[in-house]
Amino acid sequence: MLHSLFRRLSLWSVLGIVLLVAALFWPSAERTGDRLQVVLPVLGLACAAASGRGMTYIGRYILLEAAIKTPKFALGDLAVNRRPNGGSKGFPSGHTAAATFGAVGLTQTCLAGNAPAQGVALLAAGATGASRVEAGAHTTLQVVAGALIGWLAQAMALTGLDRLSRRAGGAIGRALGRSGGRLMAVALLAGAGMMAAPAAQAELELSFYTGFQNAHSNDVSGTDPTGVGDFNFSASWDGKSFSAPPYYGVRATWWRTDDWGFHLDFTHSKAYASDETLAATGFETLEFTDGLNNITLGVSRRWLNQWWGRATPYVGLGAGVAFPHVEVQSSASATKTFGYQVTGPNVAWLAGVSYALNDRWRLFGEYKGTYSWLDADLDGGGSLETQIWTNAVNFGVSLAF
Repeated sequence: MLHSLFRRLSLWSVLGIVLLVAALFWPSAERTGDRLQVVLPVLGLACAAASGRGMTYIGRYILLEAAIKTPKFALGDLAVNRRPNGGSKGFPSGHTAAATFGAVGLTQTCLAGNAPAQGVALLAAGATGASRVEAGAHTTLQVVAGALIGWLAQAMALTGLDRLSRRAGGAIGRALGRSGGRLMAVALLAGAGMMAAPAAQAELELSFYTGFQNAHSNDVSGTDPTGVGDFNFSASWDGKSFSAPPYYGVRATWWRTDDWGFHLDFTHSKAYASDETLAATGFETLEFTDGLNNITLGVSRRWLNQWWGRATPYVGLGAGVAFPHVEVQSSASATKTFGYQVTGPNVAWLAGVSYALNDRWRLFGEYKGTYSWLDADLDGGGSLETQIWTNAVNFGVSLAF
């Protein structure tokens, strides 16, 4: 159902999403590229899952991450690995690789046979690469290498990897059936594998939400050779839900039956170190505010027409990856880290109630919690580790197909 929907609306949906991203963050080419390098792979995953290729997409993305990270560390201080802005680990461009990977994936699934829509997706990937050169984050060579790696990760014949990915999905799905929550750390793979299975009837529900979000205090540790050196302290965080950029989220839920479904959820939350924490540690900046982004895949359960008429309670549990915008400067003279990174896994849980206005539109309110493991690189050769637990009270609207 999702696949056929994208087929019918592919050009307008992709063009609309790309233009929306560009409009929201104009005139900053860098921020537009930052968003497209997330939007394109997420759309690619949704279309791959709807086409029965979810597990192979994830397997190839894992390979892509290895192909990006390995030369960044292996090339060390060689000139080819230096960024124009003076940073290190620049070869290849991870933004461009991820955007190209997602765009090529879209051309193989939802956009197959639609040349104009394929062109929009590939141009969006190209714009991502151009934004990295304009921002001084990468050289043209690093961007071209990223695009090539992203294309090869989708285009190469990797029969063995694809077969292994499908088997892993099946094995994880069976293990989840036996041991439940103990294996939620691999729900990202399990959810995509089960989403690829055939179903007699399904409903797609798109949900958009905002709300009030905060974060628990937690320990922060690491080292910054350009600033304070080694550090280890307890930080308190402010959420500032409605300050720019605001807290928000988007979720797609594929209800396989009236009761059970799978969801793909993107949440843009935030965490600012409090003024007290900055004063006590000497840090100039410590925040994840553009934002503390999380993508999760998980399982949803609802109770239709059983308790409260048009009101339907539901719960969900998922796991995925965190890719925050890391903004850290440990002292006034230290090198400032400012950019998006994939920092580790996360788990998320939610419970709420939706109210049906009619057959298509629903209002909902919910509680959502997320626990993210963050292992970030600091410019200048440092690192920062922390775990952030956020709580949110969400309200929003859903559209069902």
